[in-house]
Amino acid sequence: MADLYAICRSPAGLEVRSVQLSQQVQADLGHILQAQEHAFMDGIQSVIPFTGDWKPDSDELLVINALPEVQILLQAAAQNAVALQPLDPHAFLNQNVVGIFTALGGGQNVRLLVQNFSAQQILQAKFTVLFDGNVFRRLTEPAFTIASNLTAVVDGAGSIRFKSYASLRKILDISPVFRMATDADLATFCAHPSFGVANTQAFVADADEGIRKQVHAINNSGVLVQHTVPAIQNQAAAIGFNITVTAGRIDVPADRKGAKELFSFLLNKVYRGPLNQMLFITNSNRPL
Repeated sequence: MADLYAICRSPAGLEVRSVQLSQQVQADLGHILQAQEHAFMDGIQSVIPFTGDWKPDSDELLVINALPEVQILLQAAAQNAVALQPLDPHAFLNQNVVGIFTALGGGQNVRLLVQNFSAQQILQAKFTVLFDGNVFRRLTEPAFTIASNLTAVVDGAGSIRFKSYASLRKILDISPVFRMATDADLATFCAHPSFGVANTQAFVADADEGIRKQVHAINNSGVLVQHTVPAIQNQAAAIGFNITVTAGRIDVPADRKGAKELFSFLLNKVYRGPLNQMLFITNSNRPL
């Protein structure tokens, strides 16, 4: 039988609470989650270290190692579930449940099967009816639904296998291994001698998640150290990608779309198709 745990996020950080289940529900839930694990792993051929720069194909998984918050889940799973604070079914919304998981196996062979959880899964927050006897009646008892798929599988060493970064970060803090540029990072970036930014304050204010991820990746890539502005301009011209240089600085477009296209070029994500010679931009890349 599988114990069920709720992952709750509070201002103090992440905590795990036990979800009290009947023995029959424990058994049924264990079968359901194991079936979801089989579906999650079905057809997987490759496991790729997560860098923030690759979206997996259907036969691939991403993996993150040494994420601090994972240890909180593993430590909770190593305890007797009754030793944990139980989830209060009458105060669901106040406990900010962001995920649920169950643990299979033990020790280094343990596997945590993790799902996202959102307020939409709390049924008593909605007008819900169920068939009882010969009629439908309103559900008034605390209730929630289980998602139809896993978000991640965690092994005993703390490795997290997942398919969607967007889904995983709703549960766990990814910033220790992957972060975006802060406002200060953006301001420093705008002051780089290779760039000309007309209005730094406006650039920072308008920068969305995509821009911040690109700026962080450019800073880490070393492209501005390895290549001069004339070299970058020449390579852009070679494939027909337009870059404007003023007084030795690459002009960063004021519009978000133009800035993202420029940053994609600097991250090797703009290319000319070898067969049709069309110019393409990709949102992820991986060395062949």
